[in-house]
Order: sequence, then C-alpha cells, then structure tokens
Amino acid sequence: MPALVVLLLIVWWQRGEAVPVPTADAASQAAYAQRISPVPLPAPGGLPAEWRATSAHVDAPSGEKRSPVTLTIGYLTGEDRYAEVAIGDRTESALLRATAPAAVEEGTVAVGSATWKRYTSDRDEPLLLATVGKAAVLVTGDASVEDLVRLAGSVR
Repeated sequence: MPALVVLLLIVWWQRGEAVPVPTADAASQAAYAQRISPVPLPAPGGLPAEWRATSAHVDAPSGEKRSPVTLTIGYLTGEDRYAEVAIGDRTESALLRATAPAAVEEGTVAVGSATWKRYTSDRDEPLLLATVGKAAVLVTGDASVEDLVRLAGSVR
C-alpha cells in the first residue's frame, strides 16, 4: 500500500502545469524573407481568426538577395491541429528534398482553381506542393486535408 501512495504522488507531481503554446510573429518573419529573397516570395494571409501562428522562421545564407531563402510558418488550427507552410525561392523538387525527402507522391488536389501535387510524408501526414509565382510552396501537418488546402489557398 505505501508503494501505491508513493507512485500516485510521483504521478501527480509529474503532471505539472499545462504550458500554453506560444504565439509567433509570422508577419515580421514573412516581411524579412520577402526582403532578402532574390525572387518575390508569397506569404499566407486571410486565415480563420481561430488559427494561430505558433512558429515562424527564415532559413537563408548570410546577406540579402542570395538563395535559398525558405520561410516556414507553423499554425495551430481551430481544431487544435498543426499545419505548416514552407515557402522557398527554389524549385518544387528542391524544396521537397530539403523538407520531406521521403515523401511519396499520391496524386493531386484542387486548391482554388489551381492543381497541387499531393504526397504522403514519412510521418504519414498529407503534404501539398505547388509553385506560386516564382516560389515553391509546401504545406503539411497533422491537420485535416481541408485545413491544409485552406492554408495552401491562402498563400499569395
């Protein structure tokens, strides 16, 4: 019986407080990526109010107007699922190799009036890929395909 009490106390102590997911400043990271990229980079916008950017970063070589520049923004959707967009000033195949090299092509999906390639990632998550303007755009996550399509369609 004392062992059970000790075990219950340890479990209770380990629970701790829930840590809220932080919010990221996606707009400033998008502006920075657009400023340093040698090609015009689109950015997501007009997402539902309940979506929240939880991570945003830019990967780039030092200096401006040098490739590759990749903007990555992660969102928590209204259903508390994760959706991520990666936008890069390179080809679709180069962005796919850099982001999800083991992805398997599954077909296509309509995003507005455009057709995007659909893949399955090595984590068994859907992945959408297309070129918007002169940039490759990749959308993935454990969110529903409907939400991933919504995120893909917001990139302009």
